[in-house]
Amino acid sequence: MVIAESFERIHRSNLIGMGILPLEFPQGTSRKTLGLTGEEQIDIADLQNLTPGATVRSN
Repeated sequence: MVIAESFERIHRSNLIGMGILPLEFPQGTSRKTLGLTGEEQIDIADLQNLTPGATVRSN
């Protein structure tokens, strides 16, 4: 999984092709506003039912 503030379309497609889930923060949210350091471990709730464009919840 990769979480970013934005992706170029080609990078997003390449990540998907490698089996990596590309996630973006909602507009107005960033790693800084959430106080993330890069050391976090994130569990995605209900991952098996994830659909394109859906809002992802974490535990």
